[in-house]
Amino acid sequence: MLGYGQDLPYACAGNTESYGVTGWENSVFFWDVEGGEIIDGQGNDTIVVRWNFNRGTHRISVTEQSEFGCFGIPVEAELNIQAPVADIGDEAGVCAGDSYEFNAETSYSYALTYLWSDNSTSSTLITSDPGTVWVQVTGADGCVDYDSAYLALFPLPVVDLGNDTALCGSATWLIDAGDYATYQWSTGDIINPILVDGRRKEPEVLWVEVTDFNGCKGSDTLVLEVCDVYILFENMPNTITPGDKNGQNDTWVIPNIDMFPDAVLEIYDRWGRLIWRTTDIHNNPWNGESLSGKEMPMDAYYFVLDLKISHIDPLTGYINLIR
Repeated sequence: MLGYGQDLPYACAGNTESYGVTGWENSVFFWDVEGGEIIDGQGNDTIVVRWNFNRGTHRISVTEQSEFGCFGIPVEAELNIQAPVADIGDEAGVCAGDSYEFNAETSYSYALTYLWSDNSTSSTLITSDPGTVWVQVTGADGCVDYDSAYLALFPLPVVDLGNDTALCGSATWLIDAGDYATYQWSTGDIINPILVDGRRKEPEVLWVEVTDFNGCKGSDTLVLEVCDVYILFENMPNTITPGDKNGQNDTWVIPNIDMFPDAVLEIYDRWGRLIWRTTDIHNNPWNGESLSGKEMPMDAYYFVLDLKISHIDPLTGYINLIR
């Protein structure tokens, strides 16, 4: 009950409370409440107030008007609206396979207890389940506050660098890991895409770890094999027939030689004499002549094909010249 100049103790934010005064019979009472809503009793000696969450000190005043129209001196009282503050944020996100910790810890003048949407009672909740999470924080004084947040689940990036492969000679490959926020390659690169070539002496494990715009990580790995030039050139022609007038097979066309622009070809006769040498094999194939332009006789000629790759020995063998 209100009395003249009396301080009321407190009310819990969000609660509904009753307040009253003693006055003359048949009087009318005019109430004024700060920080709350009068939901019943205005004009009577007792009212019902729903307090909002505007925590702090608030004033209630009441003025009595008698049945004869006379006004009494207003009676005022103050009380403290209190409750713990529950705050776990509005929205959070977690990458698939990870979990997120909601923290409802807060300071309050009374001991606190917690109740979460999964019925756990710690001050924190660790979860990986997407959806709405809520918490109820209750003080030992009985005052309560609530908060809720939404947890979104982000999928992990799916990265595909392609299949294991081998690059030969001057061949290059632009490897694209996709569109992400950041990249970390095993080569030390942090850009995308990256360019790789075939100049390696042993297989290389190439990997990338990407981070998307939600902070989620994904990765992929492939193996860059060493080029096997013996397989690459195993079907190389071993015979040319210049001068047979059919216009075919007049020069020694070596498949895949354009992949090795620095390669050198030397051809020797049976006595070991150098008769042909070129550093432009693709555009200047051997046509059965010597360096001086002399037609060489039918025979098997020894060749040395140096691809100019440091870890690859020159290829050797015989090329048959038939006229």
